[in-house]
Order: sequence, then C-alpha cells, then structure tokens
Amino acid sequence: MPTFDKLTAHYSRIGRKGGRAKSPAKSHAARLAALARWGDSGTASIPAGELKDRQWYGGKGRNADIALWDGRNKTFWVTCFNDFISPSDYPRPGTRAVRLKGEKHYDDGGTFRPLREIR
Repeated sequence: MPTFDKLTAHYSRIGRKGGRAKSPAKSHAARLAALARWGDSGTASIPAGELKDRQWYGGKGRNADIALWDGRNKTFWVTCFNDFISPSDYPRPGTRAVRLKGEKHYDDGGTFRPLREIR
C-alpha cells in the first residue's frame, strides 16, 4: 500500500477528517460526549421493540429531549434551531434555521434515549 493510502486510512481511523466528513473515531467521540452530558438518569430507557410508531417520547438526546418515533425507519425525529452568525456582522444576530434531524435509538448506537411516552 502506498504511503499516502496508509496515512489516509490512519487518519480515517483516528478522526482527522475535517468539516462534515464522517469517521468511526468522530462518531465514537460524539457518542461519548453525548453520554457524558446525559449523566445517570436512574431510569431505564424504553427498548426499541416496545416503541409505538408515530408516538412522541420524552427522553435525553443530543439535539432535543422530545422526539417522534418513526417505526418504519427506526429513527427518532427531532427539531432543532441553528443560528448562522457571520463574523462580519457580529454582534448582530444571524439567520436562524429550524431543522428536522433524525437520531437513532440509544441501544442501536444512536443519541436519543427514550424514557417516557408523551400522551
């Protein structure tokens, strides 16, 4: 294997890709950071097999604490806000975007842990 390919493979493993590029190391670091923020809730999460399709759940997640379970895609859907601030316009607020994001179940390596059903 050429040296360049070895370096690329090494950096991919350790997460040295920039921007939006994904790597196993970045995914692992994001999961550990989310787990550190959650702490110990003392409440067990609801297993994915017991979740009802199109039902809202409260819990702990990376982007929100309320999510809609999509049983067909096995994904929680959450809404989150992003502020895009331009350094040239600072301190004026930038544009705000509302985004719909998907998060996998905690037990499946995702970042949302459902704790209770919201009726």
